[in-house]
Amino acid sequence: MTLSASSRVIQKQTVTSVPLETVWQSWTTSEGVTSFFAPQANIEPKVRGFYELFFDLKAPRGFQGTEGCRVLSIDPPRSLAFEFLAPPKFPNVRRVRTRVDVLFEEVLSGGLVKVSLAHSGFVEGEEWDECFDFFSWSWDIVLGRFQYRFTVGPVDWSRPYVPRGVGDRPLRKLRDRDAV
Repeated sequence: MTLSASSRVIQKQTVTSVPLETVWQSWTTSEGVTSFFAPQANIEPKVRGFYELFFDLKAPRGFQGTEGCRVLSIDPPRSLAFEFLAPPKFPNVRRVRTRVDVLFEEVLSGGLVKVSLAHSGFVEGEEWDECFDFFSWSWDIVLGRFQYRFTVGPVDWSRPYVPRGVGDRPLRKLRDRDAV
């Protein structure tokens, strides 16, 4: 595995027809984030504030999600950057925090907002490749749930919405790891 910086970046976009301030609040408050991103969150919208997402509430503390991750930069209501951790299924990758940048652009005054996401910090190696594929897949789900949040309502975490066309996890060895 090479520990040098990589140019591999996951880039995703979506457009929603809600006001910029509403979109901003959905990404920068615990209440907003739990409506589409994760069942629980601890968000402090300031540089070095927490950006913790808790995906697996039954797991031991430290393995529930992105514990300890922080806001790296924030420019209301235009941009947000935060640290991110891989799931515990990727133990070597989980040791390194990656970076997620989210840009918010009002395309039409009063309610058409483009959300652009870039997830960077991936290095080379088999586990990193699998994690890259996993995040490319999972960001489609997150942005699909973001859209769902504004068309149907907040995600019901007892039966979370999975967007059509996303499909099953694109991982080769993750299932093998799960079976052990």
